[in-house]
Amino acid sequence: MKKKSFGFYASVIAAILACAALVVTILYQKQGGIVVNYAIYALIAAIVCEAASFFGEKPWTDFTSIAGVALITYAFMRVLGDGIWNIAEAINGIKMVGLPELANMNYTMAGLELAAILLALLACFTKKSKEA
Repeated sequence: MKKKSFGFYASVIAAILACAALVVTILYQKQGGIVVNYAIYALIAAIVCEAASFFGEKPWTDFTSIAGVALITYAFMRVLGDGIWNIAEAINGIKMVGLPELANMNYTMAGLELAAILLALLACFTKKSKEA
């Protein structure tokens, strides 16, 4: 672990945040929130892509990092797109077609995914080990 660099730790933290977002997304879906299954699959694939940093500095790990960013971004946009009614109704204090009581979960998912996107993006441009 002494030979690991910032990019490695950024990938690991991005994977952990994506795992947390996945758990919140599944809980959100079980409480009646609208979640397209592709968003869940994208988060699972992003976790696998970010976990590829454990293999060290390889030519293909740069591509898996980029794919991880794209997949987390897709899930982020689905969370905001599908939860817009929850957020709008929570802000306006009305109840029409959404579930305003789930707006906090939308905020949580969006925050976790945005942090994961930023860390995964930083990992794309930094080395994964100090010796490479």
